[in-house]
Amino acid sequence: MAVRTCPAYGERGPMYTIAFLLLPEFSLLGAVSAAETLRVANSLYPDPPFRSLFVHDTQPAVPSSSGIPLQAEMHVRDLKDFDALVVLSSFRHDSYENAETQSLIRRFDRHGKTIGSIESGVYHIARAGVLNGQAATAHFNNLPMFAELFPQVNFVKTVYTWSDKRMTCAGGSAATDMMLHLVAERLGRAVAARVANIIIFPYRREIGAYQDDLFTSAYNGFSQPVREACRMMEEAIHKPLDVDDIAGHLGLSRRHLDRLFRIAFNCSTFEYYRMIRLARARKLVKATRIELTTIAARCGFQSYPRFLERYREAYGLPPSEDRVSALLRPSEPARVSPLDDLHPYQVQLDPKRMV
Repeated sequence: MAVRTCPAYGERGPMYTIAFLLLPEFSLLGAVSAAETLRVANSLYPDPPFRSLFVHDTQPAVPSSSGIPLQAEMHVRDLKDFDALVVLSSFRHDSYENAETQSLIRRFDRHGKTIGSIESGVYHIARAGVLNGQAATAHFNNLPMFAELFPQVNFVKTVYTWSDKRMTCAGGSAATDMMLHLVAERLGRAVAARVANIIIFPYRREIGAYQDDLFTSAYNGFSQPVREACRMMEEAIHKPLDVDDIAGHLGLSRRHLDRLFRIAFNCSTFEYYRMIRLARARKLVKATRIELTTIAARCGFQSYPRFLERYREAYGLPPSEDRVSALLRPSEPARVSPLDDLHPYQVQLDPKRMV
């Protein structure tokens, strides 16, 4: 791919203004990552090509999920002369719905503004109806729930999405990737590469980059065939693949693939596959009101009685009881388990059933 060079300074066009709407308990990492990426881009020019500002819809000092507040410049209703609105939200996103904000998002969309999100901010722009028929992403912990809640949105497990007038990212460091893409769009890929170098962000991810989890990441110590098999299985929960086909795709015998999985997880490939389907089922059991028979089918269990048996074996109680029990029990953070780590315990998770 040819590298797009930076346009001549006078040809860059007007300053691009992006407003970050901070909702209570937003991710501080996402907000700072996005804003700092644009600040560094500005540092390369005598006149800044970007203006970023924080806005609110409640009070100027907005608390983050870490408890550290950021001071917003203005209320979102007072925004004028801007190009993009990016909504930031994290835990308990549904607790901070605001009818006026939803109306403003729709109005900004009608007026041609770019609408975006970081982490669970996608919940709010999807709720406003401006993502229908478009691709979007969110943190992997919320993707199954959001996909059920907003079936008209094409949720994908990527680091970020980008299209005409829309941008969404999974949160955390993915906000940097999304802002680097904005820099590349406005100033050229060479400038984006320079910014990434300055902020020591060497592993920049492009559009379509898979949102790796604990089992597919290159940093988990698992072999490449195991990581690739895990990815294939995670992308085929509803209609499970045949393990022989997975092994064949990887150029391995099933016996060899099973040997690799026993080294990594002390179980066979088929047993691992069943565990991640149970983990997906538990996410839907705990976070939604969807019928249990429907959840079983959507997680690849053709026999409901068999699903109940396997669920009880895995979690110690049937899904009907698990649904009304305490949200999740903490597991040992140093222990890797397919039953727990696709949707891990976190103390801030909200037990409210949204779907």
